[in-house]
Amino acid sequence: MSMDFSNLYSVKGKTVVVTGGSRGIGEMISAGFLANGAKVIISSRKEAACHETVERLKGEYGGEIYAIPSDVGQMDGILHLAGEIAKNEDKVDVLINNAGVAWGATLDDFPEHGWDKVMDVNVKG
Repeated sequence: MSMDFSNLYSVKGKTVVVTGGSRGIGEMISAGFLANGAKVIISSRKEAACHETVERLKGEYGGEIYAIPSDVGQMDGILHLAGEIAKNEDKVDVLINNAGVAWGATLDDFPEHGWDKVMDVNVKG
């Protein structure tokens, strides 16, 4: 095995899944992997945002990228994402669990259903 830094940490030819990959930090993570030769699969709740991001990143970096819109805050969404990946890919080399939500309330006013949503997406998703 070559200990050359560029080969040691290469993602060329790897398959990467990025949840929350259609904007912000997730989009930047997706762009970084795509620019360095990985096949990237992005997922987000918002279908239009997923497809817009795919087209923008494909135009900027080329390479292989596609979207599987899904809500990983719900078990049905998790199963949908996993099922679609299994249909299209032999394996996933890297999973970036970037999807996350926050609830806009003070600790004293934080409702239990808000906490449940945060846990469902940020931890279980």
